[in-house]
Amino acid sequence: MNVEKIVKKARKSIGVFCNKECKAYCCRKGYLVLDKKETKLMMETIVKNSKDMNCIKKINDEQYSLFLGDEANHCPGLLDFKCTIHKNKNRPLACQEYPIFIRGNKIDLSHRCLAVKQGLFYGLISQLKKLGYEVEETKGNLDSDLSNLKI
Repeated sequence: MNVEKIVKKARKSIGVFCNKECKAYCCRKGYLVLDKKETKLMMETIVKNSKDMNCIKKINDEQYSLFLGDEANHCPGLLDFKCTIHKNKNRPLACQEYPIFIRGNKIDLSHRCLAVKQGLFYGLISQLKKLGYEVEETKGNLDSDLSNLKI
């Protein structure tokens, strides 16, 4: 099995945990860096769900930041701790990859993810190391908040 299939299976395996246990914590805290296409989808979602547009700020000509910092400003796509845009092909890349980021022969696991903190990816880590990947938990700002950020 290749790394993409292993990681996809691992992400899928925590779906119930995300909804029932952690209540989509990743969608309720921090910032999400978006490109133009992702921003358009999020703005449409904000309008559809009557949310405040002030949660999106322009970073530069190509990127925007979506604030997910508190209960009033959680992800506009989140409803009852479920993602309403999960199947949309334009949903943010950080959301698609979270909490496992493949970076060449290195795999980063988000330090903010409660499934990571609880060791729910133990089997995944073992499989990936056998395939020669370096696997580690992110620290500080090296997380989904910055996965798309080009500085």
